[in-house]
Amino acid sequence: MIRTPNFLQVDACGKELPEEGQQFFHFIANDGDIHQFAAGYIPSHWHKELELFVLLEGCIQIGIGACTYQLQAGDGCFINTEVIHSFTAKAPSPCTFHSFVFDSDIIGGTPGSIFDTAYVRPLLKEGSPFLKFQMKTGDDFYFEQFGQAFQACIEEKYGYEMQIRNALSNILLYTKSKSRINPSRSIPTVQEIRLKEMLIWIDNNLERHISVPQIAAAANICPRECQRIFQQYVHYSPIEYTQRKRIFTAAKQLSDTDWPITAIALNCGFSNPSYFSKQFKAFMGSTPSQYRLGKFN
Repeated sequence: MIRTPNFLQVDACGKELPEEGQQFFHFIANDGDIHQFAAGYIPSHWHKELELFVLLEGCIQIGIGACTYQLQAGDGCFINTEVIHSFTAKAPSPCTFHSFVFDSDIIGGTPGSIFDTAYVRPLLKEGSPFLKFQMKTGDDFYFEQFGQAFQACIEEKYGYEMQIRNALSNILLYTKSKSRINPSRSIPTVQEIRLKEMLIWIDNNLERHISVPQIAAAANICPRECQRIFQQYVHYSPIEYTQRKRIFTAAKQLSDTDWPITAIALNCGFSNPSYFSKQFKAFMGSTPSQYRLGKFN
């Protein structure tokens, strides 16, 4: 039931892919460390599921659209559906976390039900895109319910799904009440829509030579606007983001396949294998061969 992720799976539209076997209970519990991801960074992505998060150790930065937030050990947060977000480790020490990613139907039930129309849909459509929770500000209830749900995941006793559903319902009701006193969610901006279009295009063209004008053309904007949107929302230039994405993809293929390193380099847009090795080591701290063997300098 609980997974330990180290790579983000996305589909051709740039959305995070659901875990296999979720067709009956659309819920994932994660127990991980941001440092388990390549370079301690989970790239910008989005998903239709809601996300609840608690940082156990360390310090991280969460990118939410054009804004960034810092979480210290003991803090938690809520991320609404379809919100572009990223995670970056800001401490060299472990940045361990627990999180839940789940379909709102677990709480709302049948579309049109009182649970759906009175509680879930208003939160999804009008609630805050992001909420931060802290013990010191009186958010104990969030952490109490989160802990109960996670413990149910660990034990998996008969009826644990009902326990999880109950705890998630309590958290969402609490989140909805908090959203009333925070800026409500706005319709996605034109820039956010364009950013998604560009991120999707990059993911689908990693093996090709990629230039800023090409990325900009994917959203029908000029290169200067492309640069501005990336700096505002992703905090990297388009080319810097593309290079990081290529390295992340290569790291995943090195871990999950036995493909030759040269083939992986070409598949990720590096025409020169030696240049690929140099860039990979500069970014990951090890050569591709060492990374595949789990040997790091």
